Order: sequence, then structure tokens, then C-alpha cells
Amino acid sequence: MLKGGLFMGQSKLSVTIPEQTYREIKAFASIKKVKLSHLVAEALAEKTQKLKEDSLLQRINEVFKDPEAEKEQFLMAETIAEATDVKEMPW
Repeated sequence: MLKGGLFMGQSKLSVTIPEQTYREIKAFASIKKVKLSHLVAEALAEKTQKLKEDSLLQRINEVFKDPEAEKEQFLMAETIAEATDVKEMPW
């Protein structure tokens, strides 16, 4: 994972990827003048972060599937709308 542009502790990983994908990322790394390992590490870090965010969003959505929670959320939105000078709320 990246912190301030620097890698914190490193581990080696051996993966098998399609030849076409390898050629593409190798060419991209060359064009951008970055090490292939740094490009792959950044891509994995970004993907891992997205998976974490998606998982959190899924859990939040599960909570708000509950009819009681949905009702409470709607009432809260109405209360906010009534206390605001905005004519139309975004939701």
C-alpha cells in the first residue's frame, strides 16, 4: 500500500495473467516511465480500496433495506427539508 508516495514494507507475489494483459501493462509502464512492479502495486491497492468501499456500501444498503430504517431515514430527510430554505432537496 502507498503512503505518501512510498511503499510501506514489501512482499513478493507471483501471479499468472493473460499474455495480452502483461504486454499492455508492460507497454503502459514503459510509456509512463514507471516500474512495472509499482504500476501493478498501485493497481492492486486501488482495486483493494474499491472492494472495501463496495463492501461497506453493500452493508449500508442492507441496513437501509429494513422498512423501519427506511421510514426513519425518510422522516429525517423531511425534517431537514423543513428546516432548510432550499425549495427542492436533491433526494
